[in-house]
This record gives sequence, structure tokens and C-alpha cells, in this order.
Amino acid sequence: MAQPSPRDFIEYIDDETQNEDETPFFPVRPDSGPDGWSGFWGGILIGVAGGALVPLAPWLGGSLIFAGYGMTALSLRGSKSRFARALSFGFALLAFVGAAMLLGQIVFPNATASIIAAAAAHHVIFISVAILAWPIGLLKYLLGFVLRSR
Repeated sequence: MAQPSPRDFIEYIDDETQNEDETPFFPVRPDSGPDGWSGFWGGILIGVAGGALVPLAPWLGGSLIFAGYGMTALSLRGSKSRFARALSFGFALLAFVGAAMLLGQIVFPNATASIIAAAAAHHVIFISVAILAWPIGLLKYLLGFVLRSR
């Protein structure tokens, strides 16, 4: 087994190699537009983070749910697939819940805090915010499929 040369370790510290083509780690064509999946997955992560923050700061959690799931729903709007439209409906519905939570915190802070405390006592906030859009979208898709086949 060959011993690594001292030059190999130095390249990690002071990289002056001459024969690299300077390609990025994830190559992107310069003429391509923004990636649609980044908005989808980024919105889901923002919405899930909002669901985790609801018991601690309802106004912040509601605004993150609204922004994240709204971004996810908008990223699916241009799709021609029925399933994508149904999933967009599920995320838009949860974005509406986040907006209602934020508005409730502004207008009726005591009532909203008691509702959130009751839901947090049963540990349903994070799970419902994290996965509820998927069953809603699937249910809408199946309902549309069944009603269309009649």
C-alpha cells in the first residue's frame, strides 16, 4: 500500500491545483430557471418548523406554517397532474390554518392560547401540522377519482 505524499495533505489547506475545471458540486446549467423542488421541500421544512414552534410562540408558528405551506402550495400550482393539484389543496388548507392561527393570536390572544394549550396537552399540533396535508391531498384525489368515474 502506497503512503500518501505530503502534497496530498497540503492540498486540503492550500489548494493551488492547475488542472481543475472549476465545476460546482451540484452542476447547474446557466440557462435553466429556478428549481421547483426547492420551493416545495423548503416550504415543507418551514411549515414543519412552524408546527414545532406553535406551543412556544403561536404567532411565529402560525406565520411559519402560513409562509411555508403557502410556498409549497404555490410551487405545485403550475402542475397539470391531478395528484399535484390535490396535494396543493392540502397544503393550501394548512396554510389557511396557519393564517387563521396568526390572525387568532392577533385578535383573540387568550382564546387562541387556550385552544393551543388544549391541543398541545394531547400532543397533536406537531404531528397534525407535519403530516395532515398528505392525507387531505390523497383524500381529495381519491374523491375526485371516484366521483369522476361515475
